[in-house]
Amino acid sequence: MAEFKYEVINPSGKVERGRISGRTELEIIQTFSRQGYTVRNVSEISASLGTSNLVLFPVKLGELALFSRQMATMISSGVRIRDSLEILSSQLTFSKKFRKILTQTVISIESGQSFYEAASETGVFDDFFLSLIQSAEEGGTLEESLEKIAEYYEGKQRIQNKIKSAMAYPLFVMGFAVIMVFAIAFFILPNLLSAFGSMYTPSGVIKLLLDLKSLLENHWPIVIPAAIGVIFVLFLFMKSKYGLVVKDFFGNIFPPVRKLRNLTAVERFSKTLSILVSSGVEITKALELSAKVTQRPKIMKRMVVVISRIKDGEELNKALKEQDIFPPIAISMVSIGEETGQLGEVMNKVAEFYAEQVDTGIKALVSLLEPLMIMFVGLMVGFIAYSMYDAIYSMQGALA
Repeated sequence: MAEFKYEVINPSGKVERGRISGRTELEIIQTFSRQGYTVRNVSEISASLGTSNLVLFPVKLGELALFSRQMATMISSGVRIRDSLEILSSQLTFSKKFRKILTQTVISIESGQSFYEAASETGVFDDFFLSLIQSAEEGGTLEESLEKIAEYYEGKQRIQNKIKSAMAYPLFVMGFAVIMVFAIAFFILPNLLSAFGSMYTPSGVIKLLLDLKSLLENHWPIVIPAAIGVIFVLFLFMKSKYGLVVKDFFGNIFPPVRKLRNLTAVERFSKTLSILVSSGVEITKALELSAKVTQRPKIMKRMVVVISRIKDGEELNKALKEQDIFPPIAISMVSIGEETGQLGEVMNKVAEFYAEQVDTGIKALVSLLEPLMIMFVGLMVGFIAYSMYDAIYSMQGALA
């Protein structure tokens, strides 16, 4: 497969440009033409340019869930995979980026690839999605797997939305505190000090705020790009495996946050393992992906040992118990699932139980954070007020 640049006019008359994978220019032109596009230019990109596998801005969970749900509906209605993807690639409910990805997938399927192979090449779909699709194509259960994928992404999005909603108020309070500090530094202090002329030399917090104002006023062409660069580097770092370790460390400092993270990890692991095992994915692969979904370095590291023990013939519940990464109740349920041959169904029950625990944990954390944030802002206001009072007192002394 080669990489091509294209420029086309869509059915509504707008020009679209982008990159797409395919075998030949003719193949890409034919595919665009069948979808009602007018092709203006298609040219191969030099292989030396390369492409990055790092996805900085992945497709949203909501889009993946909607895509999976609609795809399952069309497959159950007898529509071919290739035709389903082509129809979905023209739906305006999806972002322009995702529609281009679906178009690229259609081209790859027309060139003889399977849905799994075509989806793998996009670099957008995660290992969970790809593993289920691969297993479904081999077992002829694509419709059922797509429905499970949709339910999984919808559940994951619900938890993320709850966490975001819980963090909205603390973030607002933090933002308000920062704005208040800048307002004091840029507007209140300069007017206050100008009334006393050069008879007072600022010190302490007052001097720090004035230095910050001076830095931003005199060097903003350097400070602002540097700040953006630092934020971008931190963003990339947090997406790396080292970033996971840092987040895990800070997440474990505050006990209520640590408890919520542990509950969320068990819920994600159980739900993912349930779906993968029920869909026929090999147990070792299912464990590896389920551990990865938790985003907990400790679990991912110890799961390697668990997988090794299973390959040596040890039972899953015993291997998990030895590593001490999940609560006893979860281990007991794994044991029951192995004994009854219904590991997928049992783990789904475990996931439902811990999903309720996560909801309770989020509510408890919010109820704890709100007074803490109010206390934080109160202390900050009190400290700045005291500093200004001390400065005014010193200025009066200088005048005397």
